[in-house]
Amino acid sequence: MPALPETSEPLTYAASGVDLEADALRIKEIVTQVERTHHGQSVIPLPGGFAGGINISGMEEPLVACTDGVGTKTILHSLCGTFEYAGRDVVANNINDLVVTGATPTAFLDYLAMSDLPEGAVVDVVRGVAAACIEDGIALISGETAEMPDIYASGHFDLAGTALGILRRGDRIDPAGICAGDLVISISSGGLMTNGYSLARAALGIVGNDSEEDSRHLLETRPAELSGESIGEALTRPHPSFWRQIDRLRKSGIRLKGMAHITGGGIAGNLSRIIPEHLSADIDSDSWVVPPIFGLVQDRGSIQIEEMFRVFNMGLGIICILSPEDSEDAVLSEAGFFQVGEISKTDAPSRVNLKGLVN
Repeated sequence: MPALPETSEPLTYAASGVDLEADALRIKEIVTQVERTHHGQSVIPLPGGFAGGINISGMEEPLVACTDGVGTKTILHSLCGTFEYAGRDVVANNINDLVVTGATPTAFLDYLAMSDLPEGAVVDVVRGVAAACIEDGIALISGETAEMPDIYASGHFDLAGTALGILRRGDRIDPAGICAGDLVISISSGGLMTNGYSLARAALGIVGNDSEEDSRHLLETRPAELSGESIGEALTRPHPSFWRQIDRLRKSGIRLKGMAHITGGGIAGNLSRIIPEHLSADIDSDSWVVPPIFGLVQDRGSIQIEEMFRVFNMGLGIICILSPEDSEDAVLSEAGFFQVGEISKTDAPSRVNLKGLVN
């Protein structure tokens, strides 16, 4: 059985094939093209760019929608045979982007492209999508599957989806109300969710189509750092949906001023999208337990702690901001929330201050 790789030089996301700086430049150009289509349309600006909204003639409440995929985590699902988990991933990833706007999710659509998947794998994927939809109380209303042998390697696939929701009167999240002294709370992600897998695979040596058998053996190993869990189990753990917890807070009367789904770009990259000017979210990195899979990835890839926080969620799945007077409600802890920081005034350009980072 192959040993986990050791690297002498610090590994980065760019070295693994994903350049966040280049992506940021592309997004600026893409936004310009997107905004060209808004002229004459009843598009609603929503906080953070996690989802988009539009008023539709005849509807009393705006429609909100978002689209995302599972990314290169599908490679791990193919190697481990965890196709049903992939279906859960794609639903949760989109639902979390949707609900941070205040919208109530109502429906989902999926798209599966593949090449020569094992018998039953397609049904397993859709079974996972359906199970996740049922748990969140939404309908799977349509979808598409496509065999694309010249695009995807045999036994591999890509999976994406679209979530639809309604932004009911009074539920819209407005980060403009965030102020100094507000508290920052979060729920544990439990693992990588669906982002940073190119870097994680490079760090652990799970790369390339010519060494799939070696990769499968690596995924079956149970290093001491994972306390009995295999690498494959830790990496394919489904992306959790936080809709039920968020809805519980809302129904209890807790007013959430801002929410961010912690996906690509990590804590700072996502949370900064909703923090108003002249304010900073001061995050204490010692206030939660980082899941052990992140330590294993960092150690094996010799990755700098700043790069880890720039790429991964590091254990925080969704972050919410609320007033101190709402923080004493017992429903917060019952729903799994814990405090990770506080909002303060600042003249610095950075909207997020990560405190306590030590390699």
